[in-house]
Amino acid sequence: MQKILIIDDDSAIRRTLQLHLRGEGREVETAVDIAGAGKIWRNFQPQIILLDLNLPDGDGLEFFELSQVQGLGGLVILITGDADLERAAQAMRMGAYDYLMKPLDLDQLDEVVERAQVLNANAAVSGSEISESGEYKPGKIIGRSRAILELHKTIGLASRSYANVLIRGETGTGKELVAKAIHRNSCPDAPFVAVNCSAIVPTLLESELFGHEKGSFTGAVATKPGQLELAKNGVIFLDEIGDMVMDLQVKLLRVLQEREFKRVGGSSLIPLKARVIAATHQSLEKMVADGKFREDLYYRLKVLEIVIPPLRERREDIPLIAKALLGKINREVHRNITTVPDKQMLKLLEYDWPGNVRELENLLTTAVVRSPGQALEIEAPENKAKEPAVSAANNWRRPLEEVEKEHIQNVLSQVNGHFGNACEILGISRPTLRKKIKDYGLNMDSEGDDEVE
Repeated sequence: MQKILIIDDDSAIRRTLQLHLRGEGREVETAVDIAGAGKIWRNFQPQIILLDLNLPDGDGLEFFELSQVQGLGGLVILITGDADLERAAQAMRMGAYDYLMKPLDLDQLDEVVERAQVLNANAAVSGSEISESGEYKPGKIIGRSRAILELHKTIGLASRSYANVLIRGETGTGKELVAKAIHRNSCPDAPFVAVNCSAIVPTLLESELFGHEKGSFTGAVATKPGQLELAKNGVIFLDEIGDMVMDLQVKLLRVLQEREFKRVGGSSLIPLKARVIAATHQSLEKMVADGKFREDLYYRLKVLEIVIPPLRERREDIPLIAKALLGKINREVHRNITTVPDKQMLKLLEYDWPGNVRELENLLTTAVVRSPGQALEIEAPENKAKEPAVSAANNWRRPLEEVEKEHIQNVLSQVNGHFGNACEILGISRPTLRKKIKDYGLNMDSEGDDEVE
């Protein structure tokens, strides 16, 4: 019979969990504080421990750390009602199995306990850093939805190993933030080097990645180390890996297989010490099927996969994200928007956010600048209904050049001239987009910063 120890000073929670778990056929003991929990833990020898982080005679996190030092066995599932999950995240990195938020969901509890029943304590996962308060913290992932909590745990799992990671997600979901969270939790003192594969022309990307020797090509006036070398024993983040040309894919595959490379024009082998994290908004499976991406490279990159949920699938996080972003925007544009009326928040919740958090930040920035008082006034876009097929049929006589010009202009208008967003939506590289803008004489209102999240 599975043994479970509940450590919580809330009598209602203890009683509810005890009745529920015993009803599921499990043997249950309880403790109200650290003083009593230690002795029960040793004598009872539970397989699972439900541990509240806030106990009357001490800190649950410190008690968890002490239990590890003393060799007390079992998988620890944390229980926390804190709005800020930093302490829970720290415990996850220390080896806790999972955590549950109050108020407790008994179905979720059953799911976690069932999973824990078939796992060994050595398989415990850790977590990443996450911001749950309204305060904006650069580099933190904001949210309290189930999807974000699961993302949080997956990041923690990735942080415990040195395996290659492939991050998937729509534009604006925060792929680089996730990569930085893995870096921060695995090798924070080592370099984090990001390379946007869509922002560098293919002829220069090889030199950017591998470096070059003096005189290896016209303009190579000095030896230059590449980003793979500069990353040292840290992380090399290859953003938009789907835009990498086939020739370079072959060379990257060899680097991942051999864990070494040569500078362009060089003969000496340089060891690859960095961990490789790649990201894309594209379907690499479809690209493999279409012959545009190497299948062997795809599997080399996808040792661990992290999928970031789009904002429309975690709408409950929008108020938290909006509040955090408003604090940041207020400081940047020297405003003091303090109120988001319910009617305005409803607009944010009803929109599907194809550009995700990046689009939300752009809209909020515009709204903050235009709002006359301290209450936010939003002109939120409406979700577009799909146009009937007949509209396309009526325009079949138009030249391809005209259709392409109009489509690119529409995309640029929708993303407010944000170059990175436009490239991702159109599925083309920056140099290609620049050429088409020039050839077609398109209007550019502004060019946003790709890295804003």
